Amino acid sequence: MIPQKPRYVYIDLLRGWAVLVMIEVHVVNTFLLPETRLESWFQYLNFINGLVAPTFLFVSGYSFVLVAQRKWNDYLALNKVFFKQVGRILQVWAVGYALHLPVFSYKRLMMESQEMWMPFWKVDVLHCIALSLLLMLVIVVIVRRQQYFIWTIGVIGLCAILAAPLTSTLTIDAIAPLQVANYFNSLHGSLFPLIPWLGFVFCGGMLAYAVVHLRETVKPEKIFAGIFAGGAVLLVVSLILAVMPFELYPPHHFGRSSPLFVFIRIGIVLMILSVLYFWEQKAKSQQSIVSVAGAESLVSYSFHLLVIYGLFFDNKSLSFIIGKTRTLPEVAGMTVALVAVTVLIAYVWNWVKKRNMNYARIIQYSLLATVLYIFITKTN
Repeated sequence: MIPQKPRYVYIDLLRGWAVLVMIEVHVVNTFLLPETRLESWFQYLNFINGLVAPTFLFVSGYSFVLVAQRKWNDYLALNKVFFKQVGRILQVWAVGYALHLPVFSYKRLMMESQEMWMPFWKVDVLHCIALSLLLMLVIVVIVRRQQYFIWTIGVIGLCAILAAPLTSTLTIDAIAPLQVANYFNSLHGSLFPLIPWLGFVFCGGMLAYAVVHLRETVKPEKIFAGIFAGGAVLLVVSLILAVMPFELYPPHHFGRSSPLFVFIRIGIVLMILSVLYFWEQKAKSQQSIVSVAGAESLVSYSFHLLVIYGLFFDNKSLSFIIGKTRTLPEVAGMTVALVAVTVLIAYVWNWVKKRNMNYARIIQYSLLATVLYIFITKTN
């Protein structure tokens, strides 16, 4: 076995729970009967489901800064470590686009109309994570000092959050290509444009910086108790402001661009993060099925999306074939089954990497070569 780098289990747990709930989100949104969604209890499930993307984005920034503070000099030197990090970010970006392919055939793809390409250019959570992390890496190289870095991402993150109601209706595609415009707002169907979603990533990075530096003088238990309290205060204040009878911004979609929407969810994520930290300390938890799913989140994310939306059935997906035709018990069973298979795939992949990273790379490159071969040679 190869030596393993120490992992922060509470981060894997947070990411892992987000993965498991995300599977439920996609199964429910894809297969549940529309009339079931009208029942009163569904609004509570929908609120919980709405925490998944903020959690993923927040924890990606948190993890990035934890690693960056150890590899800061390597990033500044633009050495092998720096370009390895760039490669990982580009891999996430590439997976994001690959999952949006309108057809899985290069020949057919070249014949698709511009309208058929529209879904490909929509910005999803992986695109947002990748570009946000790449921006953070560029900021590291430009500002060079950690104190300047944290202030820079703080200002940019806050501006992205506060500007969202103002940019949400701008027709940016009038002055920029659609591929670029989709990164700024949701007018053309992007689910996670940088404004305001980049704010979650940068807030996660700011918290990681604070945690690392406070550990030098403050016990971790006090730090995470403070994080929980801060999250609770942010949540309560944001909820109070949300029901106040005045509005600083022009009309906008609360769930897509409101700063209060962002702050409410950041508050909840902070509270969940601290709870999972204390759970890790109390239970002395190491590897579990949830933490493994979190550690292999890219594999878990990609696999379950391919099962639901992959064009494997005569260029049709299960989402198209089955549609919104299933009852609640059926959807629950589908969710459990998909969670079980996804966790198994993540566990096996994690085990292979721990046993021999060279074998893992051979498997990875072999699968990639096979997929590319099918993509290039497939004619229908």
